[in-house]
Amino acid sequence: MSTNTDQTAGVIIKSDHCGRARYTSQYKQEVVAAFESSSLSAPDFARQCGIKYSTLAAWVASRGCGKAKPSRKNTPAFLLAEVSEQTGTPVLEVQLPGGALARAADAEQIRLLAALLRQLA
Repeated sequence: MSTNTDQTAGVIIKSDHCGRARYTSQYKQEVVAAFESSSLSAPDFARQCGIKYSTLAAWVASRGCGKAKPSRKNTPAFLLAEVSEQTGTPVLEVQLPGGALARAADAEQIRLLAALLRQLA
């Protein structure tokens, strides 16, 4: 394994026998953290760091694998729905588990709301 020095950042970048750059896990974590706090697109950020976009994308994806994904087990299996006549017209109100409130006043809106609920379930 040979060693090259990036003069601009003062970082030692090791490369394997094929010339591929080898980065430490600490460096990868720092780059991903900097990317997540930046307002740049992934291709622009990778270009600025001097790495390939696919390399940055792999680092971001591997960091996401270690995070716990939200469990749907804690999501209630039902939604609170009630018919309200505050405006004189019957309105179906559905309280979603996240706290959002969806209102439907006619048959077409109720059909669309039902489709939305099926997708969320």
